[in-house]
Amino acid sequence: MSKIRELRGLIYAQYDSEADMAKTLKWTRQRLSKITNGAKEPDVLELNEISAALDCPVDDVVQIFLRHKSPNGQQSGSARL
Repeated sequence: MSKIRELRGLIYAQYDSEADMAKTLKWTRQRLSKITNGAKEPDVLELNEISAALDCPVDDVVQIFLRHKSPNGQQSGSARL
């Protein structure tokens, strides 16, 4: 749920609505909505397009999704030797 809030925060910092961002991306509003509602995980191309539309590094957008994806509960970025 926090990834959804984080992504929406980035969107609403630059756009009046998700529909406005979808128009910029040349996507349907439903396509973007599925991602922002957590019903769909974006693929690599979609992540690149989202980061370009938000004018932020793709790494920042990727981290929104990867940070919450650890299958065994590990935190991202904390490598243990």
